[in-house]
Amino acid sequence: MEEHVSFWADPSTWVSVAITLFFVLIVIKKVPAIFAKMLDDRSKEIEKQLENARSLREEAATLLAKYERDQLAAEKQAEELIANAKAEVKSLVTESKAHIEEMTKRRAEVAEQKIAQAEAAAVKEIRTLTVNIATSAARDLIEANMKADDHDALIKTGTEKLDAKLH
Repeated sequence: MEEHVSFWADPSTWVSVAITLFFVLIVIKKVPAIFAKMLDDRSKEIEKQLENARSLREEAATLLAKYERDQLAAEKQAEELIANAKAEVKSLVTESKAHIEEMTKRRAEVAEQKIAQAEAAAVKEIRTLTVNIATSAARDLIEANMKADDHDALIKTGTEKLDAKLH
């Protein structure tokens, strides 16, 4: 026994009308365009962050190359100092062998200390700059993508760990 229900009393009719109205309202209110704009804005923001990260990386690479050149110059200067010390020792051979050996030893130690100090200073400065740049880039990325509640705690623990590992 099938009971016949009128068109307007049938629940499927009202469901169909509601779904149709829902989709018409979505199209009228331009909801897909709003979502597309939101996604485009987010894409542009991410692209901007990536470009910033690229420029920071290039800057770090430039600084690293500069400090490597400075280190090579310091090594050449140290080699020149050693060469000059050896030439000076040869001219003083006539005085006294003990005196010559002592002078050579002192000058070689000074040159090696200068090399070690210059190298240590360059490495330390490169590390410091790299840490600062990486920390800044990480902080910027985290700030852009993190909730405010988690933001402070994560930055604090992350930078403490990073500083502890790199220094």
